[in-house]
Amino acid sequence: MAVESELRTVQVQAVSFAEKAQPYGLSIFNRAVHFVTYTRTVMESRKILPNVDDFLPRVMLGGPMVQSDFERLVVEIDLLRRSASRVLGQNSQDLAFALLSFILHYKTQTSSPVFKKVATRILENCIAFVKCIVQNIDDPSVMKHLHNCAEVSIFLEDAKCSIYIANTYYNCGISLWRTSRKADAVSMWRTSVDLHRQFLSPEHFPTLLKKLERLAIAHVELKNFTEASTTLTEAISIAVHEIADDLTVTASVASLSTIASKFPEIDRLLSMYVNVAVRCSENSRFPFRLDLEVACEGIILEWILRILVASRKVATHRLIEAVIGLLFDVYGDDYPIRYARAVVSVLPMAAENNNKERALKTAENVVKRLQERDYQEDTGLAKYAEDLTASCSLYILILEYQLQLPNSVMLNNLVKLWQELTERPDLDDIIVDRGILLSNLQMLSDFLDLRGNVRSQILILQCLQKIVDGASAQQNLQCNIALAKAYLGLGYSGRAAEYLKLSQKVSKSTDMSADDVTMLYLAEIEYLVTVGNLERAKEKIAIIGKNHQQPEDESADVGSEPEKVTTKSTSKTDILAAMHYTISLLLMEYGCHREALSYAKGSIKAYNRLIFQKSRSFSGKERVPVELDYSLPDMWSCVLCLVRSHAQVATIYDHQGLVRETEFYLTEALKLSQSLRRHTSPSHYQIALGDFYSRSGNLTKAKDLLSLSAAIRDDALVENHIHKTHLETALSKYYQGSSAEEQEYERYAAAESTLLAAIAGPQKSRNSESLEDMLSHLTITAKKSKSTAKPRDEFFYINRIRATILRLKSRYLVCHEEWQEAESVLQNSALLSTVPRDRALQNMAESHFHFIFATSLLQSDPVFTVLQDSAISIPNVSRSPGKSTKDFSSSTTISGAPTRGRKIKSLTSALSTTKKDLTDVQKILGRARQLVLETYFVASKICSAYEKQTISNHLGQVLLLQSAIGSMKDDAYCPAANYFFELSKGLSLVKDVSAADQASFPADDIFDSNFSHSKVLDLNAFQKEFVDIIPHHWAAVSIGLLEDSEDLIVSRFQANESPFLLRLPLNRHCSRDADEDSFSFSDALSEMQNIISKSNETAQASRNILNGAKAQKQQWWAERRSLDMRLKELLANMEYSWLGGFRGILTGNIRNRDLLSKFSSSFIMILKKHLPTRRTVRTRQGSRLKTPEVKIDPRVFELFISLGDPVETDNTEMLEDLIYFVLDILQFHGECNAYDELDMDQIVVDVQEILRSYYESLEDDDDKVEHIVLILDKTVHMFPWESLPCLRGQSISRLPSLSSLRSILQNYRGQKIDVEKGAYILNPSTDLVNTQNLFQSQLDSFDGWSGIVARSPSDGEFRSILNSNEIVLYFGHGGGEQYIRPSQIKSLDKCAATFLLGCSSGALHSSGNFEPWGTPMNYLIAGCPLLVANLWDVTDKDIDKFSHEMFRLWGLYDLASKETKKKVSAETYTIGDAMAKARDICNLKYLNGAAPVLYGIPLDLVNRI
Repeated sequence: MAVESELRTVQVQAVSFAEKAQPYGLSIFNRAVHFVTYTRTVMESRKILPNVDDFLPRVMLGGPMVQSDFERLVVEIDLLRRSASRVLGQNSQDLAFALLSFILHYKTQTSSPVFKKVATRILENCIAFVKCIVQNIDDPSVMKHLHNCAEVSIFLEDAKCSIYIANTYYNCGISLWRTSRKADAVSMWRTSVDLHRQFLSPEHFPTLLKKLERLAIAHVELKNFTEASTTLTEAISIAVHEIADDLTVTASVASLSTIASKFPEIDRLLSMYVNVAVRCSENSRFPFRLDLEVACEGIILEWILRILVASRKVATHRLIEAVIGLLFDVYGDDYPIRYARAVVSVLPMAAENNNKERALKTAENVVKRLQERDYQEDTGLAKYAEDLTASCSLYILILEYQLQLPNSVMLNNLVKLWQELTERPDLDDIIVDRGILLSNLQMLSDFLDLRGNVRSQILILQCLQKIVDGASAQQNLQCNIALAKAYLGLGYSGRAAEYLKLSQKVSKSTDMSADDVTMLYLAEIEYLVTVGNLERAKEKIAIIGKNHQQPEDESADVGSEPEKVTTKSTSKTDILAAMHYTISLLLMEYGCHREALSYAKGSIKAYNRLIFQKSRSFSGKERVPVELDYSLPDMWSCVLCLVRSHAQVATIYDHQGLVRETEFYLTEALKLSQSLRRHTSPSHYQIALGDFYSRSGNLTKAKDLLSLSAAIRDDALVENHIHKTHLETALSKYYQGSSAEEQEYERYAAAESTLLAAIAGPQKSRNSESLEDMLSHLTITAKKSKSTAKPRDEFFYINRIRATILRLKSRYLVCHEEWQEAESVLQNSALLSTVPRDRALQNMAESHFHFIFATSLLQSDPVFTVLQDSAISIPNVSRSPGKSTKDFSSSTTISGAPTRGRKIKSLTSALSTTKKDLTDVQKILGRARQLVLETYFVASKICSAYEKQTISNHLGQVLLLQSAIGSMKDDAYCPAANYFFELSKGLSLVKDVSAADQASFPADDIFDSNFSHSKVLDLNAFQKEFVDIIPHHWAAVSIGLLEDSEDLIVSRFQANESPFLLRLPLNRHCSRDADEDSFSFSDALSEMQNIISKSNETAQASRNILNGAKAQKQQWWAERRSLDMRLKELLANMEYSWLGGFRGILTGNIRNRDLLSKFSSSFIMILKKHLPTRRTVRTRQGSRLKTPEVKIDPRVFELFISLGDPVETDNTEMLEDLIYFVLDILQFHGECNAYDELDMDQIVVDVQEILRSYYESLEDDDDKVEHIVLILDKTVHMFPWESLPCLRGQSISRLPSLSSLRSILQNYRGQKIDVEKGAYILNPSTDLVNTQNLFQSQLDSFDGWSGIVARSPSDGEFRSILNSNEIVLYFGHGGGEQYIRPSQIKSLDKCAATFLLGCSSGALHSSGNFEPWGTPMNYLIAGCPLLVANLWDVTDKDIDKFSHEMFRLWGLYDLASKETKKKVSAETYTIGDAMAKARDICNLKYLNGAAPVLYGIPLDLVNRI
């Protein structure tokens, strides 16, 4: 501070001294010269600076100037500067900048060379000080000094100094930006740019462009987009003008990508400019126009267009339209190639926006122009015409597809065009852009995929693979995977394996991302599942589970920002969806159906999310729902995968036998497929849905779908022979359901021919083998060499399908007794059945062949010819001593791994020379049994519900027949028939599952636990878990129909007793009495359906009719009574014709074991009296029987007892039926008697006598069945069995399976309904006024009950009522389906005992091969223990009377009412008995009285008093 003060003092003194020293009278400039000279002298002597503020006014003078005086002053100023620099060095900077002000003061007043020379020296001196002063950038004087330097440099036209100062400004701006003084930094950079532009030269262009680029970036960060756009326009203008000539020449012969690579700076600036323009709200001046030649300006616009298209942002659409419009004006007709190139670049985006019609017209005009081959100014670019024509043709095809217009471009021709183009050796020289070429090929591949043109897709993928091979490892991997999947879809598993191996090599040779490797693993797993290598597939899943990183934040709300999705990369969501789908495939093959369903649903959820994300990328970031357009190219692959996921879910539900769920997901798959507008070829899912309808019995819908597909099945566009085969097999099932046998077989032949042609095609392309030579690899030979297995591996999946068709074909041949051909077909299919499920089905087919063959042999036997029309029971004869009726495990060890590709034993080879005896038949039946048992437990895990039912029922029939002819070497097999008949029922009664968690992977123990190969069939467990659990005094009676609909299967189950099984031919009476009318199942079903249909019609019309004229009422009542009588007669006819003397198996008559034993002995005596085989003959060794005596099982005698007391009922015909049954048993076991020679009338009389004696001795305290549970299979559920004459008046309930009975008993055995936990829904539709009036006052009196009256319950209310109460009463229309969705019911953890008293509330809908569906099934799945509902429509008055009486007899009114609950009436009944008694209160005791049925078990009421 002292030094600075001293300097100021000296400076003032010097100036004062100078004033005194200046001579008076000199000119002003001379005085200034003296002042400067004296100042310099003082400064040199004292080494101090003058006071600048005092110095400058004395030298910056005004007024007239004498040049000589001024130049002397300038010279002295220069001397002063030099002295200051010499004496003071860096401390002279203030004087230097002061002298710079002196220069600025005089720069416009003189042109003296001396002045400019001195000014240059002063400027250089100041520039030397600039580095020092800019360190203190916050000092205001610093900016003033920089500004002065800049002005002087411009005045002197000193480029070097100006550039230096400009760079100083730029560096200052950087310092300011770093300290967040961004606005000041931008000002600095703007000044730097302006100063730089004063002195443009080639060597300074790069620096200037860099500064402009940085300035633009700063404007963008400050969101000054308009200024940023202006800055970039300035930079681009400078850059382009510099290279305009070179650019024009290059553009005339080179592609745009070549140009961009040659001029990277311009490419970078244009990219920035486009990005700014997209973000700028005001871009009316976009794009800029440069004052250039047409060709040069056009290429800049094309360049901008290229960048716009590459950005793939919604906001670019409007900008693209602006650029295209300018290009059309600029290029006109003079540059057709360049304009075509521009159009091709925007066509991908045109396929994604709403200007498709205009884009199509433009593309068509471009193709037309190129085909004229008049290229005008674009002669040098003519080599690109072929590529551009192919590209435009591709998008014409796609746009026409999107607009649903007829195709003007033939797809096959287009594929050929691209093949020829990509095979050119000079490909890189004739394509516009390699990226566009790859994109076009990928798009064409995707288009062919969605169209179903798999073979053409493979050709395009092979073209793509050749291009990317060695160039892009990632693209090469993706292409190989796509080829593998395409070949796998055609069944060419060998080709698929080749491409997967190539993919493995690519993935190992290059550093691939985890996502790429995961997609390869998933493709490998899909392949391994297809070829049956499940263990290896499981290992791959484990690897993915350990190594793959799950997508983050997948649970985010759909309104969140969309994940960035591009067509060239695989998103995390896509990988998740693919993983879940593939895991589902593997779990399905392992038999883990619930887990497979969960993962399949997870894939649907993930693909839906991915599609939503993509739709958001098209529509911007709006947080509003967007209308999805699945025709957009970027959607194709996702939607196809979504369709496949829906189909996978449908397949699993189909496997489980769930008809409604299967139909829903197949329909959704078809809708999604149709949303892709695949209107040119039959959708695979259309065929699948048609096949489903055929199998579910809806032949009308099946015909509509399959006929539409069949109409174009020979179209050249349908290239997938797998789909064609599926169509043929679907048609065969339709014809089978329609009983069109010839057409059915024709379709089998057509399907097999299609597959054989598919096998022959690829082999012919590889070598010259004949079809016969190739097929020799697939036919049966004694030995197979290693080489012959190769073709089977090559076409593994095709051969799996072919094996299925051969099995269907063999079944047809067997049914038509074409034994030798059927056997040959089965031998072929045996070689092709290698995976566990196929082996199980193959064994079933062979077993069916053996069984039917054995049956045909028996029909030719004089003894067994009547077997098919005879009743059969298990047991029928007494067991040998020491044989256990329950120990099955000791004699049944089942092999789980039959020989692969084995050859079945020939049964028909000796038919012409040897007569088969009974021993041979027994061996054949034994083989039929063993074939199924070999793979039964595998089949029970992995086969579909229908296949399980078919296998189980078939095995039960085999055991029945073996039992009938006495061919059981081990009687322990006999009870197994019940096991197989029953445990395959009710498989569809399962709760649904939700989508799998995104981060979950299946554990190894899931695979192991669900795919165990058990070898022991334990009947002890069956008896204990399913039979002995039945309450004492209850019986479960199972009623079913065999596949041919000609035989009833009836089984009776009671605790601690072995089951009793009957096969009852429905027309057995006709076989004994030619005058007896036939009454088949179809007759009864038709009559039942007709009665229900007419009853429903009249019930629905009752409200209008009963309020109408008297005549109408009378006619209505007459029709109703007639229907009531028809139903009564139908039920009586069913009992008489079908059950006959065996009706006792259904009833609960009194049984006394001692009296039964006495009855048995008496019956045997009657047999001895009347049967020749029971008479003794005398021989030398003594008396003996003519034949060994067959001992009848006591269970057979129980059938006689169950007919009741002959005093009370006339049971003559029934007894005759049973006596013939006994005679048949004896005959089939070796006691042959001539029926015509027997005195049947006397036998009946004798039996009536001992039966009368039995009932006379019977006491009231003997055993009596109190409740019967009917187990009704899918074929007989529609009949009101509860109202058969023999059952009416008894406590009856019904269930679909023993498993469901077991489940209810486990949860509710011994429990009672708490009447204080109830609720009701009364007249929710408000039109059942009489019902409301009858019940409301009573219901209102119930203690603790809640109710909804005369209003509709919400879904949530209904669900809560069912879940939180123990009893629920519903008085409304139907079963309440209009108020609560089935899925809501089935998902309940607990469900109350429910009374659905509306029309058809208890009806089940038959569904062909599937289990029936309906409201009762929903409640049973929910765990409802007791459901009362109506099988068909009823009239409200009768059903109200029934309900009121039922509740009264049950004791509900007394127990629940507040007034009477303490005074319970003594006369109450179980709900089953109450229903039985209440039926007779109806006016129409059958038409209305037989409609209510009880599902579940009868539960008693209890209160807490």
